[in-house]
Amino acid sequence: MISIKEVKYKNFGKCLPISNDYMEVFVTVDIGPRIIKCNLKGKENMMFEDVERNFSNDVSSMFGEGKTWYTYGGHRIWLSPEGFPETYYPDNDKVLYSTFANGAEFIPPVQDVTGIQISVKLEIAEDKPEIKISHKIANTNKTYLKGSVWCLSVMAQGGTALVPQPTEDTGLLPNRTLVMWPYARFNDTRFTLCDKYITVSQDKDATDAFKFGINNTSGKSAYINNGQALVKYVEYQEGAEYPDGGCSTEVYTNNLFEELESLSPLYTLAPEESMTHIETWTLFDGIEITKKTDAELAKVAEKIF
Repeated sequence: MISIKEVKYKNFGKCLPISNDYMEVFVTVDIGPRIIKCNLKGKENMMFEDVERNFSNDVSSMFGEGKTWYTYGGHRIWLSPEGFPETYYPDNDKVLYSTFANGAEFIPPVQDVTGIQISVKLEIAEDKPEIKISHKIANTNKTYLKGSVWCLSVMAQGGTALVPQPTEDTGLLPNRTLVMWPYARFNDTRFTLCDKYITVSQDKDATDAFKFGINNTSGKSAYINNGQALVKYVEYQEGAEYPDGGCSTEVYTNNLFEELESLSPLYTLAPEESMTHIETWTLFDGIEITKKTDAELAKVAEKIF
């Protein structure tokens, strides 16, 4: 049975839980919005919660005196490519929402200065642990806007991201783009590069951040933690231009959390135009990564992909 009912959750204020008999998600409505909680019923939250507000940025130079951006944790929507401070809009205001039989739509105020209007629509399945998330960015400016819908799931400590590598036989042409950020090292012990899969493990004792991106033609990626797997699926668009050198999936990690990110192709929006990017999340129970080899990772992938 699907349930949708407003509650207060920790120090995130009012949230809207959307649940069925298998899973639950909580969406913040006093801030954000963020999907601040996602898990199988009776299981631990898969999302990172920045209750202590440890991760923030001063963005007063662009958005006004005293303005601060907080990660808050959970899942959010941004515009790629990333820039500072313009990407870090301080979304600390109340969010309007409307509900329907199997979900809800969340619409925060139009962003000051950038003129970006975002919205997020959630539709939960009735008979399985699956939810469809539609992310929309609209251009309210009088000028053109180029970018990609960038969906960042900030995950809890202690887990591992699993990303399949492209397997298409392209003959004499390359079939994958592997992108590394300036602060990332190929010999980082959190990063495992196998023939068919890539993993990135979160480590609370790490001193440096790490990030990579890839043209994930399968559209599938996962974060595995405490016996649960959260699997994302997005439709990869062959031949489209993707941001960050051709990345449709990116993974970032530091000592606090890990981000499992998907990106849409780049679009140029005329005034009043919009673009939408859809993720489908599915949760699995009883999933563990024991060894980071292609053979062992293939066994995990067979269960969840």
